[in-house]
Amino acid sequence: MGAVDNTIRVYDSNMRKLAYLENAYNIGYTLKLNELWTAQFTLPATDKKNIYCQPFNYVEIFDGGERIELFRIMPSTLTRNSEGNIVYQCEHVLATLMDDVLFQYHQIGNIGVGTASVLRYILDHQLTKRWQLRNCDFYRQFEYKWENENLLSALFSVPQPFNEGYRWEFDTTRTPWQLDLKRLPTQFVADIVYKKNMLEIKKEVDPSTIVTRLYCLGYGEGDNQLNICSVNGGIPYLEANTATYGIKSSILVDRRFENAETLKAYGQSILDELKNPFKSYSVRAIDLHRKSPSKYERYFPGDIVRVIDKEDNIIEDLPIVSVSKSDITGAPGDIEVEIAKRTRDIASSISSLQDRTRINEVYAQGATNQMIVPFADNADPSNPAVMRIYIPDTMVRINKCILNYQVDNFRAYSKAIEGGGATTRSTNDGGASTQTSSSGGGGTQTSSYGGASTQTSSSGGGGTQTSS
Repeated sequence: MGAVDNTIRVYDSNMRKLAYLENAYNIGYTLKLNELWTAQFTLPATDKKNIYCQPFNYVEIFDGGERIELFRIMPSTLTRNSEGNIVYQCEHVLATLMDDVLFQYHQIGNIGVGTASVLRYILDHQLTKRWQLRNCDFYRQFEYKWENENLLSALFSVPQPFNEGYRWEFDTTRTPWQLDLKRLPTQFVADIVYKKNMLEIKKEVDPSTIVTRLYCLGYGEGDNQLNICSVNGGIPYLEANTATYGIKSSILVDRRFENAETLKAYGQSILDELKNPFKSYSVRAIDLHRKSPSKYERYFPGDIVRVIDKEDNIIEDLPIVSVSKSDITGAPGDIEVEIAKRTRDIASSISSLQDRTRINEVYAQGATNQMIVPFADNADPSNPAVMRIYIPDTMVRINKCILNYQVDNFRAYSKAIEGGGATTRSTNDGGASTQTSSSGGGGTQTSSYGGASTQTSSSGGGGTQTSS
């Protein structure tokens, strides 16, 4: 190992150290804010330690002796040429949460259930308990619903309705691995100054993504579709900056939301990002921290940096959304930093809201139906008519229950015979006697020892008697 240790360590799935990859080169990484981090490295095809680089084994990446993070090996590409090499692509071990799922329907949150409880609920569904929640800076009481979703997607969806910046942080130096959900810092920790550590800067301003009036729709369709009127004073949209840019309307349709309060909070966070033109800086800089760690800060996703370019009158404090290096060993000082109020992926996806609304997001999720239940019965003050309605398990929303009824006179198609009264008498030992009136009634009498006697009246003819 050299004076500056960039050597990759390889571990098996149980975190047992397998090897040091001294011959690895073209080591690089890309760290994106609130996205899955990636890394890559290359080994000669003849290196015997390729045997340890199996899919799903773990590797530790270092940059100038500082540990970047723990990744797991995914695809590899073998190239045969005069030398021959194998390129390994890696993803951060947070991707292990994609190995487990929330099977079928899950619902959690709302009043009394904070963000930390929701995150723990997700992590509790790990089959192998690799990750544990350590700190959460937020206490929101939004309601969440998932159906057949992997744990990583569910985890990343939890802070999306927040109206303030956040970032995921991790500690993978011990097991179980620790996970934090933290607020973005507000004070800048480093600066990027042209001709000092900035080699090139590219500024992008895109006003086509501006939205100042955002209609918010959630689950359902037509009259059933969730909106924010009930929690927004009867108004189905949110507004911002209409005096500056006029009314630029768009529609947000996100069927994950079945709660109006959560939908409104999410819509507000989106509108806060879209009310101003998308602005980003792509900076090719010199990693001064690599040269002097005690003097210069390390660039890290989510940190605030001050961009200073006096020649173009640029002085802004913005968060880092991406940090990447392509070759730690060959060009250790070259670093690319993207700085923006939001990632371009979010901006581009939201800027196409109209297309998504027309094409992908308004497909039927269960048509509106009428369920008619016919019913007829006789009733009087002592015997009410009872109507039962069956509601299928698949029903999502009941819009209206309408009862239409018509009352008619009671009609019967039966006739009682004259004198239908009857008496029942039992002897001391349990025998019984039943006798009807003269118009066809019958009588039954048992003897003291259980014998029976049956006698009809004069109009019914016939009598039977049985002794003991």
